Amino acid sequence: MKKASGASLRLPHAHNDVVRIINDTLKGRVAEVFRSLIPAFASTSGEEFYDIVMANSEMLHGCISIFRRNRSAFRNLLVDARGRPVNDDFVALRCGRSVHDVIAMIVRTHAKRHFKATLGGDPNDPTSRAGAMYKAINEYLIHDWQVSLVPHYAPLPLAKVQEMGPRLLDIRESEILDSIAGATKAATLLPIHSPRAPAIPDLPQPEQQWWKALNDPAAVKVLGARPESETRELVAALGEVNDLVHADLFARLGLSTLQAAVIMVTAYKLLGRAGFTAQFGIPGKPAVVAAIAQRLDKREVGPHTDLKLLPQMTEAAFRG
Repeated sequence: MKKASGASLRLPHAHNDVVRIINDTLKGRVAEVFRSLIPAFASTSGEEFYDIVMANSEMLHGCISIFRRNRSAFRNLLVDARGRPVNDDFVALRCGRSVHDVIAMIVRTHAKRHFKATLGGDPNDPTSRAGAMYKAINEYLIHDWQVSLVPHYAPLPLAKVQEMGPRLLDIRESEILDSIAGATKAATLLPIHSPRAPAIPDLPQPEQQWWKALNDPAAVKVLGARPESETRELVAALGEVNDLVHADLFARLGLSTLQAAVIMVTAYKLLGRAGFTAQFGIPGKPAVVAAIAQRLDKREVGPHTDLKLLPQMTEAAFRG
């Protein structure tokens, strides 16, 4: 009888072990590469970077795009079990999974976090709203282009998701998903927001200023209209910005409250709540605030800068 080789006796990684290895790598060496490519995150820990990105669809989509454009920066990670370079998304890496598999895992992790935040409940518990939605859709969360669609999957009625099944993969446009959700609004799992203009709530004075700024027609024209609940969340986040932001960013550039609001909301959209608080809250990241202020200053952002130019200039400042 032929003796089995050592390789054939070696058991494959258990699923949980593989997931742990991939997560550790994403928070470690992968995050390290991204932080070297994105100056705004240079001083952020790998785990913090992972949490910030996983919670924000736009940022996660951006990171995947960066990976696609700068694949060579990740070449030391893209190797097979023998250390040979892997250039095909469907070839197994050292961890036993392919790039395609890892991206699908990332999309599902992001969906879990988003469903938990927007629908409520444990996404691992199918009896909860988040869990029921995740159970219905997780099999079809496969591609990187779906990251930007996750916020548009969440409002879909559960019954509609179950009915569509794999046909969800035929839809790449968020507008179509939104129209499906709108057409079945009566059955949607999300609350319907009133179209009436929000009343001014009883808030501390600093937050009152942000509330007025975000509801100013000029700011709404630039940032877009939003539900009152979202405005409240933004106001709460802006109300927590630290004194250094006021001194080294707002005062240094001579910004009006409206201008500051547009810049901060743009940063919030880029970073998500956790990332925004980590960078601009208490204690915040003084080096990041100083760097953003310097880059905006170099772009001659000041009291006379047109509001509609600020989102693009802010995004450019974050890119370095």
